Amino acid sequence: MAMHTDLSIYKVAFDLLSFSTDITRNIPRDLKQGLAAEVRRECIAVLMLIARANAARDKTAHLVDLLERVQVVEFLLRLFKEKRFISVKQHADAIQLTASIGKQANAWKRYTATAPAT
Repeated sequence: MAMHTDLSIYKVAFDLLSFSTDITRNIPRDLKQGLAAEVRRECIAVLMLIARANAARDKTAHLVDLLERVQVVEFLLRLFKEKRFISVKQHADAIQLTASIGKQANAWKRYTATAPAT
């Protein structure tokens, strides 16, 4: 079993956390404490769920939760784009990262379901 920090999905999720920290700087102060902080919290939760899934024997529950949290991040980023707190390019870059995380998590979930029991 590889360390979770060596996994490709972890690296992309960390890039999403870093990117979300950068793009939430321009959000108005009244929303920064709530919505911007929520995006960062969800990104941190995604990283934690990757570590938990990597260590767990039954990964499916962690991966399902991870996919839900990635979807929450996507919802909030779309709101930021619609309210013009972030640019269309920033939104597209962030969605590219969330899509990569989602694809990798789904592939990991499919592999876990068909992997032989140890």
